[in-house]
Amino acid sequence: MLFDRYDHEDFFDELLLADGRPRPEAELLVGKLQSFSADDLRRRQLTAERLLLQMGITFNVYGDSAGTERIFPFDIVPRIVAASEWTRIERGLKQRVRALNAFIDDIYHEQHIIKDGVVPAEIILTAKSFRQACVGLHPPRGIWCHITGTDLVRDRDGHYRRMQGRARPIRAASGEVIRWIGTWTDVEDDRLLRDQLKSSQRQLSER
Repeated sequence: MLFDRYDHEDFFDELLLADGRPRPEAELLVGKLQSFSADDLRRRQLTAERLLLQMGITFNVYGDSAGTERIFPFDIVPRIVAASEWTRIERGLKQRVRALNAFIDDIYHEQHIIKDGVVPAEIILTAKSFRQACVGLHPPRGIWCHITGTDLVRDRDGHYRRMQGRARPIRAASGEVIRWIGTWTDVEDDRLLRDQLKSSQRQLSER
C-alpha cells in the first residue's frame, strides 16, 4: 500500500484527511493509486518526462553554461480540486483578469489611476512596456489582457492564496544573466498591510 507509512507532516494534504482516509473528491484517484506499486509510479513518471522532452516542452535556465534543456516540473499524480473550490477560484481569476484589463484600458485612455494618485505617472510613462502608440486605441471587444498567469498556493489551513513574484537578474560584466534573485509576496497580506498603513497615516494626520 503506497500510503502505509505516509506522513503529511504540517501541511494541508489535498488527497488524504488527518486520519488517513481519502477526501471525498479524491476517493477515485486514491483508489487508483493504491493499485500501483511505487515502481509503477516511478516508471510512469519517467515515461511522462521523456515524452515532454521529446515534444520540446522545455526551457533553458539563464546563466546555465551547459545550456541544457529542462522540462517543466510535472507530477504524474494529478491535483484534485473540488467543484465548490473551483467555483470560487474561477470567480476570483475572472475578477483579476477583468481588473488587469480595466487597468490597461485606463492607462491608454482616461488615466484615472494616475489622476487619482494611485500610481505615480512616472512609473507608468517611463515603463519599458508602455506604448505611446496605444494611447486612444480601442482593441476589438476592448480586450487588452489576452493571456495572464496567476500563482496560487494553499496555506496550511487549505485556503488558496495568490502570490506575486518579483525578480531581478544578476548579470556578469559581459551582460550575461548569471542568476535571478527575487521574492514572493502574499497579495492578500500585502493589501491588508497597505490598508493598515493608510489607516494609521490618516489617524496621525487628524491629530
